[in-house]
Amino acid sequence: LRIEEPTGRYQCLVVDPPWKMEKIERDERPGQEGFDYPAMSEDELAEFPIPNMAEEDAHLYLWTTQKHLPVALRLAEEWGFKYQCVLTWVKNVGFTPFSWMYSTEHIIFARRGSLDMLKLGVRLDFAAKVREHSRKPEEFYDIVRRVSPGPRIDVFSREKREGFEQHGNERERF
Repeated sequence: LRIEEPTGRYQCLVVDPPWKMEKIERDERPGQEGFDYPAMSEDELAEFPIPNMAEEDAHLYLWTTQKHLPVALRLAEEWGFKYQCVLTWVKNVGFTPFSWMYSTEHIIFARRGSLDMLKLGVRLDFAAKVREHSRKPEEFYDIVRRVSPGPRIDVFSREKREGFEQHGNERERF
């Protein structure tokens, strides 16, 4: 997957990697429509120019699933960010592929340098309804706007959001 690199530098980066995933046959919420998109391996993601997009002092919000959490932690470090915490999206639905009901999704918050947060004490969990596959909730972006200063970029973005530049090959998907 080749996407032109942005020319600007950002204090806040939201990254929703195109993780390689396998479809799971299931009875609840079957079909997984919109699931087919160009995916990237861990090595391809590690080489993606996130460090070039970030200011010396920057915040990173890196979306991940349970399965990809170890990879996401490695990527944040590879890109030069230091892990601080995990935000959790508590979904209104879930599915049980093997054992647990997967009803959450996660965002690693990591820092490079010493950029202050605009607001302290914001909760790490937020509830929001699930919509289309891979579509992220507006509630998350509200949190990011409250906590992290701009300029901001949404990497692998699929939807235009106020206060964020977009980057990716599916910018108008939603």
